[in-house]
Amino acid sequence: MARKTPEQLAQEFEGRKAKGLAKGGAAFWPNIIANAVLKLTQQRAEITPETLIEMIEREAPTLEITVRSGATEAVARLKQAIAKGS
Repeated sequence: MARKTPEQLAQEFEGRKAKGLAKGGAAFWPNIIANAVLKLTQQRAEITPETLIEMIEREAPTLEITVRSGATEAVARLKQAIAKGS
């Protein structure tokens, strides 16, 4: 079985998000957000969606590919929540 490129994984998870499915690496997104909140709390930094997104995007390239796709999902869900709140 051939390994998928990051672009293919991103497209796949965008499709899963649209269908409301949480499979594969996308299942990691709640943990990604929780870890970012814990780190910001430890730093005594303000916790806003923007700071969470910034932190997740900054740390995502260093993560394993499966967890990285979960980080992408977490960012997508945060942006969706911001859009719904406006």
